[in-house]
Amino acid sequence: MAAIHEVETQFHEGEQEMHRLMKVPESDNPTSHYLSPFAATALKLSPLIALGTLDEQGRPWSTIWGGEPGFAQAYSASLLGIKSIVARYDPVLEAISKGNVDGEMIRGDQTTGMMISGLTLDLATRRRVKLYGRLVGGTLSTMEDGAGEVLLAVKIEQSLGEFCHGLQKYPAVH
Repeated sequence: MAAIHEVETQFHEGEQEMHRLMKVPESDNPTSHYLSPFAATALKLSPLIALGTLDEQGRPWSTIWGGEPGFAQAYSASLLGIKSIVARYDPVLEAISKGNVDGEMIRGDQTTGMMISGLTLDLATRRRVKLYGRLVGGTLSTMEDGAGEVLLAVKIEQSLGEFCHGLQKYPAVH
């Protein structure tokens, strides 16, 4: 089992080449195969999350969802919940909902379901969390002003939560 875990946590060959070209010192891949405690805490404190997915034609889409801190949080080491107000024509929402209407379940499959990526970045503390997982399910409630509220559950397969040490050479904007 250890050999399988080591293979899964190696850097992709393209990333290894970028490290070589940029003369990045060798290190272990810091990616976790679950939502690490640091990532879970940083995620819960963030008011924003950038999300990405592929639509049925394989085209990539991204969006930014937000709310009060805690709108996105871990319910376990492998389950992320998001509750956010979203715009009617949000491209990620359209790809995820596939035409589901008000209150109808958005169905996913935690092993072969739609891939979801996420990124939070707290500019004040320079914490970031990168996520990768699969859509488990959710619901969409339509509101009168062309917006809706979405509830999503995502099974996390990889996370990386860290301070952006490389950004410290640039002064923070206040």
